[in-house]
Amino acid sequence: MLTIKDVAREAHLSPTTVSRVLNNRGYISEKTRKLVYDTMEKLNYHPNKIARSLQSNTSNLIAILVPDSSNPFFGELVTCVERQCMKHNYRLILCNSFDTYEKESRYLKLLQEQNIDGLIACSHILDENSYKNISLPVVSFDKDYRNDKIPIVCSDNYLGGTIAAQHLHEKGCKRLLHIAGPLTDKSLLGHGRFFGFKNYCEKNGIDVVTYSTENHFSVEYYREFILSSVRESLDSFDGAFCSNDLIAFALFQILQEQNIPVPKAFKVVGFDHTIFTKTVSPKLTTVAQNIPLIAEHLVNTLLEMQNGGSPERGVVKLDVRLIRGETT
Repeated sequence: MLTIKDVAREAHLSPTTVSRVLNNRGYISEKTRKLVYDTMEKLNYHPNKIARSLQSNTSNLIAILVPDSSNPFFGELVTCVERQCMKHNYRLILCNSFDTYEKESRYLKLLQEQNIDGLIACSHILDENSYKNISLPVVSFDKDYRNDKIPIVCSDNYLGGTIAAQHLHEKGCKRLLHIAGPLTDKSLLGHGRFFGFKNYCEKNGIDVVTYSTENHFSVEYYREFILSSVRESLDSFDGAFCSNDLIAFALFQILQEQNIPVPKAFKVVGFDHTIFTKTVSPKLTTVAQNIPLIAEHLVNTLLEMQNGGSPERGVVKLDVRLIRGETT
């Protein structure tokens, strides 16, 4: 049976250097890394990942826990995170909580029992106590667990809400509707969208009415919510900011069915700018999150923690920008 000693002998390198390449430890030049992998391919050598994991106390596995990867935003985020992991010779385990306490709790317990190198937490059902004594490196997306051991990466949600309000204001809107996500859990940093939008409207004398919905991540759910909660008063507004693009598209569909012309009589702004947003018609005006950059920060922060570094604590906020579409 081939071993790393055989690879080292064929490549004229030391077994230690080959081991460092396989375990992604220390500085290795790209030339040396390529030589090792070319030699492994030549010899048809496949390292025993379980043995390597036990020996090095690292598995080169990262887990990402999301509410539902079928949601366009989280699906795109998972893809970008996986690409970042591949760049660093890590593999990604995908865990869907489906927004249930039991599922997220079971995954959290299971992942701590496995020899994974870290967790990217994007599912937000469990509270801060569930993550208080967690035994592996964790980086959070868009939630404050009030734990200085858990760095947070998010978009500048407050700026996003402000940008949306300012754009609608500049387009002449005077009475605005805001359909927000859940507003009861103050640890969710997405609340910043609501506060940015609300504060801009208050400072500029613009009437705004807010409706809060649960996160069910489907156009069908949001259609039902709008039809049951907002439909009767839609004609009293001239614009809306929706906290994600699924809500915005559902609202646009209903406005069309109600014969309220968009954007002539009613203007709509969403939030996210995922692949979904780029393919639907008409093109939504939306506030774009930089999903590839979010993924890069999440993975780099986690790997820095895993390698014994001390990444910046607190919240890292990434810029957002307005994408002008056909709905304003």
